[in-house]
Amino acid sequence: MTKFIEHLKVLRIDHWLKNIFILFGQGVALVLVAGLRPEWGDWPAIRHTAALAAFSLVPACLVASANYILNEILDAPFDRLHPTKCFRPVPAGTVSVPALYVTMAALAIVAFALSLWFFNHGYTIALALLLASGLVYNIPPVRLKDRPYLDVISESFNNPIRLWLGWYALAPVSTFPPLSIVMAWWFFGALLMAGKRYAEFRFIGDAKTSGDYRKSFQVYTERSLVISMITYANFFCFCMGIGIAVYRPNLIFVFPVAVLAIIVYFQHAMSTEGAKLEPEQLMRNPLLILCTIVTASASLVLAFWPSDLTKIFRFLEPIGF
Repeated sequence: MTKFIEHLKVLRIDHWLKNIFILFGQGVALVLVAGLRPEWGDWPAIRHTAALAAFSLVPACLVASANYILNEILDAPFDRLHPTKCFRPVPAGTVSVPALYVTMAALAIVAFALSLWFFNHGYTIALALLLASGLVYNIPPVRLKDRPYLDVISESFNNPIRLWLGWYALAPVSTFPPLSIVMAWWFFGALLMAGKRYAEFRFIGDAKTSGDYRKSFQVYTERSLVISMITYANFFCFCMGIGIAVYRPNLIFVFPVAVLAIIVYFQHAMSTEGAKLEPEQLMRNPLLILCTIVTASASLVLAFWPSDLTKIFRFLEPIGF
């Protein structure tokens, strides 16, 4: 039983929570694709849409676990140099690597079988991109994980992929989400990933050890990582502003809350406490979670609001707002 639990740990089921971002793509599709949203009171259609939306998380979670298995196997020599990751099952030698490869293949096969059976080709292509992203991120000689800045950009590309998974779980293949929203979601992911790198860099606290553990840390400095975080945050706000102005002006009222969430993230990542946390723990700050929930809830309400609330700004014109 203990051996089974150790193998189960490699799947990192607790990280499946990241796939909740797929729901964002579904929300965007329901707002922007004409005729996709069921009429209120049409309960059979609502139940079908809800079931399809929920089930779309399953293949994505299976592929994510397949990627995590590959990641842990190939990272084992480096994880043994990390103060906490050295206790993971593969670097600790408590699991069978051949059995993990078999599990990885089985997860991928089941995921794509479900995708082809229940969803359109757009969803399946996005799922293939999710798997491919894990391969180029981890496997030499490409191994983007070792390349400074490309590591963040490639890992955060999973955000647009999850957006596409959500979009094509409900929308037809002939449609495509707006580029401004895709790019905003990508830069938002890059901000989160750069914050994780910054926290991890400070957590290790030794230049040689960090460089041996992750090759990109041979190039990164605290200063360069902070500058990259600021850059990604600015690009996120720029693309988000375009998306709001063009597609849903009501969401302008969410902007201050989104900016507050970014400020909270910066403050937490750069704090003494944040430096002691592992990257995944960095995003579990209660205030950050609260800001995220408020932002998501407000976005949902305002996106479906029947009238244009930006008309309120006309009352501010006399004072030159």
